[in-house]
Amino acid sequence: MANNPIKIIVVDTSPLISLAAANSLDYLLYPHLPVIIPDAVFYEATFSGSKLGAQEILDWRTSHRAEISIEPTRVFEEAYALLTMPDSRQRPRDVGERAAIEVIRHSHLLEKNDKAILLADDQDVKGMIALEPERIILMTTTDFLRELETAKRIQSAQYVIDLAAKAGRNLPVRDLYSQHDPEIRDAVRDIIQNAHKAKKGED
Repeated sequence: MANNPIKIIVVDTSPLISLAAANSLDYLLYPHLPVIIPDAVFYEATFSGSKLGAQEILDWRTSHRAEISIEPTRVFEEAYALLTMPDSRQRPRDVGERAAIEVIRHSHLLEKNDKAILLADDQDVKGMIALEPERIILMTTTDFLRELETAKRIQSAQYVIDLAAKAGRNLPVRDLYSQHDPEIRDAVRDIIQNAHKAKKGED
């Protein structure tokens, strides 16, 4: 996966499930930025084939292995071992969130000058900004879709939101992105708008 100063890290299952329900998972790839999903988050979204969007997410990842990284974590390894123990009555808590924190703080993925867009709809992840306040940009799925629309990478964010709603997925309307410094927002918007042009140049 090519080095890029901004990476997209999907830190809870909601963006994956909602975009799958709207048949819009490919929109995560439209900025041509590396997409990273902690193993615990991917497992939670796909372990049950009957779960909304699970098969779509699996198929999407299979079709885009070069662009999507499922990042292994010790948190998930230990939690999965516990879950599969015979007669285990313990259910690990906050595995997805803890796996995401491990990816942000302890993996090789973020180099010194890299920034990460954390894509999440769970309000609890707001605390993750405190981990690396100069490097983390928190966006909901709605924020992300609106930025794609502003950058003219998609025609209508609301159309996708409405498709997800028809499938029973109501995306949060709170705006987390506006809480960031305007210079950071402008820089991210510029990269979302122009990364695909750089990609075409490489091809």
